[in-house]
Amino acid sequence: MKKNFKISAFVLAVSMLAAVVSGCSQKAAKNEEPTLVWYMRKPISNMSSYDVVMEEANKIISKEIGAKLEFKFIESGMYDQKMNAMCSSGEAFDMCNLSGRSLLNFIDDGVFMPLDDLLSEYGSDITSQQSDLVKEGCKYKDKTYVVAGEGAMSVSRSFVFKKDLVDKYGIDYKNMNDLKSLEPYLEALKQNEPDVIPMIDAVVDKVSENYCVSDVQGVVFDENKEEFMMSYDHPEVLEEAKTKYDYYKKGYIEKDAISKTDALSEKKSGRYAVMNNEGYYSEDGSKSTAQHGFPCVESYTGNTMIRQSGPSGTCINAKSKNPEKCMQLLNLIWKDEYLLNTLAYGVEGVNYTVNEERSQEIGAKSINVKSGAEQTWAVWHNWLGPLFNQWDSSWNTVEILNTIKENNKTAKISKSSGFVFDTNPVKAEVAKVTATYQSVYRIFQIGCMEDFDTYLEDTRSEMKTSGVEKVIAEMNKQYKEWKNNESSNK
Repeated sequence: MKKNFKISAFVLAVSMLAAVVSGCSQKAAKNEEPTLVWYMRKPISNMSSYDVVMEEANKIISKEIGAKLEFKFIESGMYDQKMNAMCSSGEAFDMCNLSGRSLLNFIDDGVFMPLDDLLSEYGSDITSQQSDLVKEGCKYKDKTYVVAGEGAMSVSRSFVFKKDLVDKYGIDYKNMNDLKSLEPYLEALKQNEPDVIPMIDAVVDKVSENYCVSDVQGVVFDENKEEFMMSYDHPEVLEEAKTKYDYYKKGYIEKDAISKTDALSEKKSGRYAVMNNEGYYSEDGSKSTAQHGFPCVESYTGNTMIRQSGPSGTCINAKSKNPEKCMQLLNLIWKDEYLLNTLAYGVEGVNYTVNEERSQEIGAKSINVKSGAEQTWAVWHNWLGPLFNQWDSSWNTVEILNTIKENNKTAKISKSSGFVFDTNPVKAEVAKVTATYQSVYRIFQIGCMEDFDTYLEDTRSEMKTSGVEKVIAEMNKQYKEWKNNESSNK
């Protein structure tokens, strides 16, 4: 009996030890949170608040989904090259932001997973807020491959005027809606304000609904003819370029404009009387006033057309070990307003202060975001998730966000929206055409050529030598095939 008792005691002790070890293992496993790695373009050069922002964000993420987030920021100019190399080599990571033909090629190669099942199970806050148009734009071959932020699908353009000069000359700026309507004012400034530059070169003509840009630089889509053509063959593109040339010759545009590389800094200098906006029109000029640092007013010049060219947004790598957690994270960003805005704006007292007076006025949180040399964190909301869940700030006021929402509903949709050009058949030609266009674009934007007609003909010749006619022929062929398929599927 004593022997059996000893054996039983030994077995019991081993069992208890095993239970303790098992319990510790389970507890350790429970406490072991995966880190989700998200690759993204670096939004601003100084992101030195990274640690404090991620500490605040991860308190929420850890509590809600049992994971942590790590951003991997890549310099914007190197981003596509880096992501292409990683995807081509089969490197494992969790998420990244991608768009365009390279994304579609990687989807075809199985680099990114379809998200429909994950969205169905974990993404209810995403799908309940996305419009049908956005959802459709996230699809490729009838499957969803990206989570796209519900943001601005159409951009409202305007001319921005320095308010002190508008008041001084008593101009009817609201009715100045195209480049040619500006000339009397520009001429008055040229004659009477020697310390003022009448217009910055980035100002563009009234938004046209007759053509839109394409996926190939130097090629536009004619909405009336429903075909692609070289940019400088379109009459409205040429008309704007000729006007710029005329204005440059008359001295309305700075003679050394070609040497300027930082347009926003130029505008903040206060030397320009007429400028372009930075993305969205504000009727009272509040957005431009906040961005430029002096009182501005604006005149509306139109809304860009909506044109989707394939999926664009956040993808989940097929090799991610935690795809469910990735979708839970994305959904949490759409669900939790504080988390979204922490990831976008940063931390109170470090990256922004609360504007109590404005908050009371609008009945929601309003903040003053640090800018310039003081700005040490920023991620644009639509890179993360829903643009419209952001707090009122100098980035976008509540009023501007409401305008953007309305624009999305009313803007014209391009007939080419949804068409994705496969560049592979003319890849070499596209590269040459792009390089040629980039070498002349600024000249046309400023109008600083010696003779317009001669420069235009030389440009057309160079574009043709680069292969633009072959590219356009391929684009029109693919567009017709896509159009026919769209019609047969309806």
